[in-house]
Amino acid sequence: MIASLIFCLGLGIGIFFAENEEAEEQSKKSEKFNKFGSSLINEKTQYSKTFQKVIAKAEQNYNKKTNAELRRQNLNNNFEKKNHLPKWIANSVPVFKQPEFSYIAIVLDDMGLNRKISNEVVEFRRPLTLSFLSYAPNLIEQTTMASSKGHELMLHLPMEPLGDEDPGPGALLVDMKNMELKQRLNLALEKFPNFIGINNHMGSRFTSNSKLMEFLLSSLKKRGYLFLDSVTTSGSVALRIGRRLAAPVVARDIFLDDVDNEKEVKLRLAQTELIAKKTGTAIAIGHPRKITLRVLKDWMHNLEQKKIQLVPLSTIAQIRLDKIN
Repeated sequence: MIASLIFCLGLGIGIFFAENEEAEEQSKKSEKFNKFGSSLINEKTQYSKTFQKVIAKAEQNYNKKTNAELRRQNLNNNFEKKNHLPKWIANSVPVFKQPEFSYIAIVLDDMGLNRKISNEVVEFRRPLTLSFLSYAPNLIEQTTMASSKGHELMLHLPMEPLGDEDPGPGALLVDMKNMELKQRLNLALEKFPNFIGINNHMGSRFTSNSKLMEFLLSSLKKRGYLFLDSVTTSGSVALRIGRRLAAPVVARDIFLDDVDNEKEVKLRLAQTELIAKKTGTAIAIGHPRKITLRVLKDWMHNLEQKKIQLVPLSTIAQIRLDKIN
């Protein structure tokens, strides 16, 4: 850039002196016209203007390149800063927390299987945290749409439950060796980008196993992901292991719709509000069901009057993890 400026300056100076000599010769030839008040143009002044324009243009080009370079540098710096953040923060949806409000995160599990109802959820205006099943179809397309609407993303990973219920394809099972668990986990984590972490689909047997949860949480921590314990069993060791490993782990407070009934969902939302008012935050997990979505839409209308703010899960995770640390 500096070399270009010097070149342009040299070119301007060369033009100035070459044309100035020609001007003096023309001036001598036309001297008699000047004595009689001729309107002959002062050639030197004209060439000086040309020289000034060359200088100005060179400086303008230099500044343009400098500004463009600075913009690129700023973008690169921002990208590098974001890359150095753990993914659960880098991929989070930022919100402005309203002071003196209580905060609630609504996580909707099992997203992606029923495309019609998943599309309805995506159109919700408030920030929800949507957890897409790792074996749902067209995950890139579905999660891109959800993210574009301002929702936070999670991966809903099947894990082995107590009992005989099938958790689904790609589930983490207690009898698996670490190598197979690692392969299944890696495959799941590559299904779509921009999610903040995972929560367990089923998994009451898996999340009760200290050794397996240590493997899972340490693996997620290395990759920068958060773990949300769905708490499908009171025997879950996720929070305890998470604290020991200094891994980002939080747990849900309320299940909204384990009973698919409008009255029950309303009651659970009221309980969620009480927890938020008492502790400052609450995490509720629900599912993309018609009754749940209808009740949620009505519930969202007067949250500000109650001094309650609906926020993404990452917001509450940061608050809770800051308290621990």
